[in-house]
Amino acid sequence: MARRPTPPRSPRAQRAAANSAPNLTKVRAQRAYAKGDYQTAMKLATEASAKAPRDFELFHVMGASMAKLGSPASALTLLEKAISLKPRHPGILITLAQTYRTLQRFDEMNAAIDKALAITPGLPAALHLRSTALRYEGKFDEALRVIAPEIQKGTDDVNFLVAHAELCAATRDTDAGIASCERVLALDAARPQVRRAAWYLLASLLDTAGRYDEAFNAFREGNALVESKQAAPKTDIVGRWSADRLASIPYASTPSELPVLVVGMPRSGTTLVEQMLAAHPSVATVGESHVLPALRRAHNPANLDQRTIDQLQDKYLAELTRGAGNDPGVTRVIDKLPGNYTNLGLASRITPGARVIHCLRDPRDNCLSCYFQNFGDNHSYTRDLALCAAQYADHLRIMDHWRAVLETPILDVRYADLVADPEAGVRRMLDFLGLGFDEACLRFYESKRTVTTLSSAQVRRPVYKTSLARWKRYEAHIAPLLDALREHGVPLDDA
Repeated sequence: MARRPTPPRSPRAQRAAANSAPNLTKVRAQRAYAKGDYQTAMKLATEASAKAPRDFELFHVMGASMAKLGSPASALTLLEKAISLKPRHPGILITLAQTYRTLQRFDEMNAAIDKALAITPGLPAALHLRSTALRYEGKFDEALRVIAPEIQKGTDDVNFLVAHAELCAATRDTDAGIASCERVLALDAARPQVRRAAWYLLASLLDTAGRYDEAFNAFREGNALVESKQAAPKTDIVGRWSADRLASIPYASTPSELPVLVVGMPRSGTTLVEQMLAAHPSVATVGESHVLPALRRAHNPANLDQRTIDQLQDKYLAELTRGAGNDPGVTRVIDKLPGNYTNLGLASRITPGARVIHCLRDPRDNCLSCYFQNFGDNHSYTRDLALCAAQYADHLRIMDHWRAVLETPILDVRYADLVADPEAGVRRMLDFLGLGFDEACLRFYESKRTVTTLSSAQVRRPVYKTSLARWKRYEAHIAPLLDALREHGVPLDDA
């Protein structure tokens, strides 16, 4: 019996069949993003967009995934495409605002928030982001007013509760902040990263209240939620950037005195140094730029010839010039990425004429402060006091190596000395940079500059001494840290 021919499908059915495959792939991409699998989300959304080039949701997934993967500039291109396809989409506007924040394009961030709120007044994500932006600007009271209605309504939105606790920590309203943290921790549905943030904030507030034993226990709870890992030993840098290897690498053809690299352990005073110097009219800052480490990772020191070095210099100076803006009076630009202490070999070749300021803090205070900070998924060694000590010692060995093999001027700035006599410390740093003294450097806390690091609240206040010898308040809890520092041969002032 002959098989009956399949009747032709209607145009509508044909369109539906053609659309079903990319739609299914889009759903899988959205699910992957929701699970935090950003690589898969990016791959699937890119695949689907080839057949649906005007689907704004796909570009939103791609942009948001790229931002989570640490490529905000690429994310921005995709998100701008998404918003061009759907101009009044609050969700895309919020993701855009978050990406602008990462890129430190704060005017555009605020404009995107305004648009989202104009479309959806009271949108929680927009209010939370607006509050965060105001906190970065040091406008703590304004930030509190943005989220106060939600807090007064007794919200269980953990984003608002955490934001409220952060602002309470900044304004030293310990009782209200502790209450918000405890509400978050009482919510079984709170995500692990939110619970972690609540533990750290609770601990910080307890510390401010002088309840040190309770504070340490809360810090321990927060750290226990993240796996602690020893950082990959960086002392191999000493071998890869040996004196012999460096001698084979040319200097950039044109020296530049623009770069000032502020380096050290996290929580060693790098933000304080940056803000003091950036208050000078001849100094600008790009904040924590990741350009230099990216250049170092992409190039083997054995293959750095003159042409490559000059190209790398062009890329790095373009980043610094962005920080200087169009101000012809700026002669120095700060790159304040603490971990750049591992990149000074490359920096010495692509930026001859640069200066390095190395921040040092009492190793006990420095390591304890690292242990007390919520670095998210970064700096996993900070979750364990003994690993913090090992990292501190490793960083000292690397800095000793650079002093022995580089001609780059390096100035050690001790946090305790800077706090004890700020004017003397500022004068010493400015002399090192070849700049005259300016009183504005002592009034750095009056700056309107946006600060997005973990020290954003501290640098809004004049220099204070309460963080000196902080370790003594926790001496009963830090035997593993003290033992490890001694084991690694780290000198202690009163040892």
